[in-house]
Amino acid sequence: MMDQWTDRLSEYVDGTLEAEERRQVEAHVSGCEACTAIADELRAVAARASTLADRSPARDLWPGIASRIAVTEESDILDLSRARARRRFAFTVPQLVAASIGLILFSAGGAWLMQPSPVPAPVAAASVQSPVVQAVTGTASYQHYDRAVAELSLVLEAGRARLNPGTVRILERNLRVIDAALAEAVQAVADDPASVYLQDHLANTMQRKLALIRQAADLVTAAS
Repeated sequence: MMDQWTDRLSEYVDGTLEAEERRQVEAHVSGCEACTAIADELRAVAARASTLADRSPARDLWPGIASRIAVTEESDILDLSRARARRRFAFTVPQLVAASIGLILFSAGGAWLMQPSPVPAPVAAASVQSPVVQAVTGTASYQHYDRAVAELSLVLEAGRARLNPGTVRILERNLRVIDAALAEAVQAVADDPASVYLQDHLANTMQRKLALIRQAADLVTAAS
C-alpha cells in the first residue's frame, strides 16, 4: 500500500506535484514514518550529490553501436549529463526510475504498433548485420556493456544498506521491469534483424539501463 506514496516522493520533494496531489502526499507523509524517512533521505542525498564533481566515463562503452544511439536535440533519450549539471532532485532514484520506465514501456509498445509493413528486400540485405545486432550476438562492445552493468551493480549491492529500504525496493522492482523490456527488445531484433527501428529501440533500452544503474551507484556514493 505504501508503494503508491513512495513512487511520488521524489516529485513531492522536488516540488513538481499539482497542488491537490501535494496536499495528499503531505497528509500521508505527516503520519507515515517510513515515507518521512525516505523523503528525508532524498533531500540529504540530493544535497550531498550537489557537492560532488562530475566524473567522465572510464572508457567508451559504446564503440560498436555509436551510430545507432547518437543523441540529437529532438531525441527522447533522457539527457543525464545535463540533469547532473543542474543538480536538481530530478536524478533521485524513484523519479529517475519512473522516467526511465515510462520511456521504455512507451517505446516497447510503439515498436510493435508503429512498425511499418515489411517491404521485400534482396536476400543479401538480410546477411548484413548492424552494429546493434552484432552487439546482441556477443561482440566486444556488448561484452563491455555487460561488464559495465555488472560492475555498477556490484557497487549498488555493496552500498544498498546505506539507502532506505523503501528506495531499494522501488529500484529493484523497476529494474526487473527494465530487464524484461530489454529481453523483449533483444528478441525483437533477433526476429527482425533488418528493422532499423527495433535496432534503435534496443540500443536506447541498453543505454537507459546502463545510465540508470550508473545514477543509482552515484546515489550510493553520495549517501556514504
